[in-house]
Amino acid sequence: MLRSLLILVVMLTAAPIARAQEPTIEIVGVGAQAIKLSPQSVSGLPVAERDVTFQTSKGPSSGHYKGVLFWDVLQANKAFDGMEHNGELKKTFLVSAKDGYQIAFSIGEIHPEFGNTPLILATEVDGKPIEGGWRIVVLGDKRGARAIHDITTIELR
Repeated sequence: MLRSLLILVVMLTAAPIARAQEPTIEIVGVGAQAIKLSPQSVSGLPVAERDVTFQTSKGPSSGHYKGVLFWDVLQANKAFDGMEHNGELKKTFLVSAKDGYQIAFSIGEIHPEFGNTPLILATEVDGKPIEGGWRIVVLGDKRGARAIHDITTIELR
């Protein structure tokens, strides 16, 4: 019994403690340097959370997603400062995932004064962290093809 307890203590103290790395997204095309986005870096932005259902190839998927609006991230990082009147409407952004999957959006789609489609950069679903990090949730989409997960980069063009 004592020997078993000693073995357990040695195993627990010798095993490396795995720390979950905070998921980050690199945003490029906004200013001279890339922006590293993490849950910590967006903690001062308004929280966006919604119940969402969309169709996937495996059937309907529903969840309560929580994160921040991508529009708020762009505004907080002054992405459109210095542009001509409505110059941001010429811009698009390409979202890339770890597996190479990519989706393109236009700024006009998410701009509150034009398309006004809320696009949530979600870090939680149903109160739990999203496995793999960030996920984009496009409110109003009936199909989930644009609900890209495991996001690594967003490139503003």
